[in-house]
Amino acid sequence: MIGSMPDSRSLTLCCLLWARPGLVAEMSAYEDAVISLLADHGAEILHRAFGVGNDQHPHEVQLYTFPSQASLDAFLADPRRLELADERDRVIARTELFPVTLAHEHPAGLSGEIRIDWETARAANRANWDDRAALHEQAYGLDAFDDPEHLSDVVRQDLPVLTRFLADETIAGLDVCHLQCHIGTDTVSLARAGAAVTGVDFSPAALRTAARFAERVGAHITWVETDVLDARAAMSADFDVVYTSIGTITWLNDLDRWAEQVHALLKPGGTFFIRDGHPTLYSLDENAPTLTTRYAYFGDGRAQQWDDEGTYVGDGKVAHARTYEWPHPLSEIIGALLRAGLRLIHFDEGRTLPWRFSPRMVEVDGGFAWPDAERDLIPCTYTIVARRD
Repeated sequence: MIGSMPDSRSLTLCCLLWARPGLVAEMSAYEDAVISLLADHGAEILHRAFGVGNDQHPHEVQLYTFPSQASLDAFLADPRRLELADERDRVIARTELFPVTLAHEHPAGLSGEIRIDWETARAANRANWDDRAALHEQAYGLDAFDDPEHLSDVVRQDLPVLTRFLADETIAGLDVCHLQCHIGTDTVSLARAGAAVTGVDFSPAALRTAARFAERVGAHITWVETDVLDARAAMSADFDVVYTSIGTITWLNDLDRWAEQVHALLKPGGTFFIRDGHPTLYSLDENAPTLTTRYAYFGDGRAQQWDDEGTYVGDGKVAHARTYEWPHPLSEIIGALLRAGLRLIHFDEGRTLPWRFSPRMVEVDGGFAWPDAERDLIPCTYTIVARRD
C-alpha cells in the first residue's frame, strides 16, 4: 500500500488502488482494516473515493496525512498491518502512491484536524513557545514595568474579580501558583500585588526570560519548569490561589487531568481563577467579513494542527511554526472542574480581549473588541472562580 517517503515534518499522500478481477469488495474490506490502524499512529484519512476501475481509472482513491516520517514508518512496521500482507497481495492488483499538497480547504493557518499523541504534540508546542520567548521579550513592552506601580492589563482586569472571593479582598500575603506563566508579565504583576508567587511553565526558554525580567524589576518569584498536567508532582507547596489567564487550556488535551492538578495544588478553602478566550469565539473564522463559525466548538479528541510563523504580538517569526491545540466547550471546562471536586462560585463572560483575535476588532480600553454593532452578539472571554472545600 505505502512505501517510505522522503523525510518531512508532515506527509499528505494520495494512493490509487486497482483490485484484482472480481475482488473489489474484498479489496475494500482489506483497506477498511488497514485504515483503522491509522489513528494509532497519529495519521488520518482525509478522503476516500471509489471509481469504475479500468486501466485509466482506479477502483479506489485515498488521501491521508501523517504528522511525520516517523509516524509513517511506525505505521508501515505495525505488526497488525504486516499480518495482512498475504491478503493485500491476493486482492490488490496495482497501487500508485505519491505525495500531494492540498489546496487550502482549511482556513489560513489551520492545516488539519488529526489524532496525535500527547508527547509528539507537546514537543512541537514547546519548540514553538521556546521560539516565542525571545520575540515576546521584545514585543511585550517590558520597559513599562520599570514603573514599580505598573501591572499588566490582564492582571489589572483580573484582580478586581478574583479578590472579591478572597479573605480581606486582597491577594497580599497569599501563596499563589500561576500556571502557564510564559515570560512572567502577569506573574510579576501578581507579585507586585503582594502575593508570594510561583510561576509554572513548560518552556525553559520562557522561564529563563521570565527569571531575567523578574530580577531586573526586583520581583521575587519561584519558577518551576513542568507541564501543567504534571504540576502537582513537580511542587511540594500548597497554594491559597491557583491562577491561569488568557490563552491557556486550548494547549491541553486532557482537561480532567488539568482540573485534578488544580484541585491538588490548592489548600482546603483555596481559590481557583481562570479567564480565557471563549470557546464560542474560537469557533469563529477570524478573517470572515461577518461573524461566521468555521472551527469546531465541540472536541472529539482530535487536535487542530496549525502552521503559523507569526505570534499574537509583534512582527517576529518563529522557526518552529507547527502547533497543536484542542477545542474545549464550556461544558467540558466546567464539568472537569466539578468532577475534580471544585465548587463553582462565579461565572461570567466578557466582551474584550487582550489581543486582536480578528483584523476587524477595534482597540478599546484594556484590549480589543468587536465593532460596536457586533459587540453584544458574541462573548470574547469567560471567567470562572471555583473553590476547594
